[in-house]
Amino acid sequence: MTSSFLYLSALLLAIIASVSAQTFTDCNPLNKTCPAAPALGTNHTWVFNQTQDDKIWNITTGEIQYDDEGAHLVIAEKLQSPTMQSTFHIFFGIVETHVKMAAGAGIVSSVVLQSADLDEIDWEWVGSNTGEVQSNYYGKGDDSTYDRGGYHAVANADTEFHNYTTHWTAEKTEWWIDNNLVRTLTFDEAQNGTRYPQTPSNVRIGIWPAGDSGNNHGTIEWAGGEVDYDAGPYTMVVQSCRVHDFHTGKEYEYGDHSGTWESINVVDGNSTAVEEINKPPEKSLSEKWDEIPNGGKIGVYVGAAAVGAMLIALFIFFCIRKRRQGRLEHALGDAQYNTERTEMNNFQSDWKQSEWNHKGGYQQVR
Repeated sequence: MTSSFLYLSALLLAIIASVSAQTFTDCNPLNKTCPAAPALGTNHTWVFNQTQDDKIWNITTGEIQYDDEGAHLVIAEKLQSPTMQSTFHIFFGIVETHVKMAAGAGIVSSVVLQSADLDEIDWEWVGSNTGEVQSNYYGKGDDSTYDRGGYHAVANADTEFHNYTTHWTAEKTEWWIDNNLVRTLTFDEAQNGTRYPQTPSNVRIGIWPAGDSGNNHGTIEWAGGEVDYDAGPYTMVVQSCRVHDFHTGKEYEYGDHSGTWESINVVDGNSTAVEEINKPPEKSLSEKWDEIPNGGKIGVYVGAAAVGAMLIALFIFFCIRKRRQGRLEHALGDAQYNTERTEMNNFQSDWKQSEWNHKGGYQQVR
């Protein structure tokens, strides 16, 4: 086989696998009228060292573990594929993630921008190669050509955090690694823009066992072989994610079924994401107490004192009642003891009298 044929085969496998893993939509605006896409409408960085607001990041599959290092997406058992997805969309913008890929044959880590009409921009890490990341894109879910994939060297991608940034505009898309530009796609290069990603997209971060034995041969081969679940767990770590939406607004509407960026209407207003981001943090008990007026605090003290006095009274009543109950049980026990003792004395007296009579009568007979 020639090297060009092998390269083409690798691209084909990558495209088939990526589409099967990432491409899905609840409502395709190319075919019917769909709900507007909630916008981000701002620039914000999320540090994944704790559980995230589920009004902004939705866990669509599995569970995510958090610690000081970041969000851990773990495959420990067959067919686990933890995935987090933003509830917001961006209409051109920047997505910057700091990631450690998951190492292991058959395991694929990914950061994806995807729209409702299946426009897509990808970062993908195949676990069998910890020195490389793949870039890719799709327009309207079209996988009829095999020349979209890119391959980029990254040292120690599984043990060190690297900055993977997507810079997306109406004119071009750029892929950056650690502030170095590694790839550029222009609008015209994507079949004169007909297959250029250009519609509002959300962010999807996940890990999946592409090499599971139940998948097709092409996907398993692309993923570097079958997954050995006994050798796991396999972990992708995401330290942070910065998302910059180049538009400001409440939501994005598809004006028609063309799927062009010119057809998208930006609805004015504050988005749900902006409201959640700007929402004041939950106050501590001490902060809530400090905000109570002095009169209110006095009322709380009086109420607490009344409740305390009531509890003390109930405790005393309970103790007195238990003591009386104990005395009564003791008295009843003494009475029963005296009754039983009297009965025993009477029994013993009757027995002795019976014995005496018996012996006396016996002697008289002799």
